[in-house]
Amino acid sequence: MNEDAINDLKQFITVIASQQTADIREDIDDTREDIKKLDNKLSRKIDELSDSVATAITVSNDEIDKQLKDHETRITAFETKST
Repeated sequence: MNEDAINDLKQFITVIASQQTADIREDIDDTREDIKKLDNKLSRKIDELSDSVATAITVSNDEIDKQLKDHETRITAFETKST
């Protein structure tokens, strides 16, 4: 094998390796974008769920507070009747 054939073979191997790694890099970049999109989507969903839970807790606490005030009023009324 002469020097020109060896150089051609080296160049061929370099081109093939470069093409293969370019495809892999492109796939990795696409995957990163997909992961970023998924992360953003999950973050929005978690925020929505957090807001829903916070709202539900606030509503529940308000209802419990109303019940406690009503019980307090009724207990006070019973206490005054019994004395």
